[in-house]
Amino acid sequence: MQIVAAFAQGLSPERPSPALVSTPMLHRSPAVSCDREDLAALADRAGIALSDVPGMAAGTPDAAALELRRAWLARAHRPADATLKSPCEGEVSRLPDGQSIHFGYERDLSANLLESRTPLCYPVPPGWQSLRVLCRSGQAALSCLLHLVARESSTLPLTLHHAGRYFETATLLDLWPRQVFAPCDGSPATVDVLVGEPVHCDGRFGLSVPAHLPRARQALLLDATMVGLQVDIAPWLDRFDGSFAAVFRSGLKLDQAGLELANVGIVQLFVRDRGKSDLAAMGAALQRIRGLTGSGLTLDELAALSAPWFLDRPYLDHYTGRVFANNAALARAIGTRSTLFDDRCHPSLLSPGAVAPFCAIRLRDGDAAAQRRLLDRVETEIARRGLALANGGSFGFRGNRYELIEPEPQAGQPFLRVAMGYRGGSDRDRIVDLFRELAALPALP
Repeated sequence: MQIVAAFAQGLSPERPSPALVSTPMLHRSPAVSCDREDLAALADRAGIALSDVPGMAAGTPDAAALELRRAWLARAHRPADATLKSPCEGEVSRLPDGQSIHFGYERDLSANLLESRTPLCYPVPPGWQSLRVLCRSGQAALSCLLHLVARESSTLPLTLHHAGRYFETATLLDLWPRQVFAPCDGSPATVDVLVGEPVHCDGRFGLSVPAHLPRARQALLLDATMVGLQVDIAPWLDRFDGSFAAVFRSGLKLDQAGLELANVGIVQLFVRDRGKSDLAAMGAALQRIRGLTGSGLTLDELAALSAPWFLDRPYLDHYTGRVFANNAALARAIGTRSTLFDDRCHPSLLSPGAVAPFCAIRLRDGDAAAQRRLLDRVETEIARRGLALANGGSFGFRGNRYELIEPEPQAGQPFLRVAMGYRGGSDRDRIVDLFRELAALPALP
């Protein structure tokens, strides 16, 4: 525990700059200290020496995270730097953890070294078998799964219902010919394929309740990108009459300790015991589709994702638990009774315990111009109060981010996405205070 011990011996985080202190309670931030200790523990697990990450004990928290990221990726890039995409027979590459890997053509590179990490992300219910397959992104995972579903079907077209709002999923589904997947509008009792999102957002959050959705006759594809491990898959499987299901998610968002090491899509296949589908055969078929479509990991990505905290379920629970709690705290401050803001900024306001890694803050009344005025007001307050809230996209980082989302007019209304990160503490509390005050306004000035 070299790095962790160094912190205990006096390499403590610096005090925040006086310019960022707006209340007496912020003379030292326990949350920043906790964040540095977590980063130090990650570095220690990866075998990274303190001398390789001097910024870990000083500078801003985000700089400390980037320092660890640079140190790990410098090590992870070495195997790919020294290996051709089509290496010679017998050539072996070694990952940062010492494991060896060899291949003839990178597009067919096996990800088994990561896929075999235990335990699996989601507990396997009685009566089911399960395995993991990794793809190059969440969208690549869904694309490969749709190819697998079409391949396994004896009759086409397959009726399909999308219970969600993610625009890229809708766009990807729309690329398929109607002779293969025929979208079902309305509320059919049954469909061939159900693509579900337990929590979804198009500027307002919604929940997909399995009991209120069509039963799936052939395939169930569940997108858990927004919720990580916080989904009970049993009710979904109970509404499924087929023999093949999959839970998939983008592993870039919440699975990499906020360090964004490499894009990856994580698939967990489920096959019924004594069903018509064989688990090993289904897994092999999906891996073959992955290779044929160029949807597999490169050696560089595989090495980056060999970080010991990736696919570590206890650590993922810890990391996402803090992210989800910080966003729920922001949602409680905004609440459902604000005159200014819409009442569905977070799923926990719809159902206690529902999670999401950001809040979608939308004006109850007002057009895109009004939403931009809200952005201007927020940015003015960020600067005036010295808040640790950066303008940037996505979610699941260690720090906090905001971004104005402006979809095409036909795709929905603009909203402000505020993604609280892992750190929490007084920095989080001051951001929460800002939006609590804004939510209490009768109208936007």
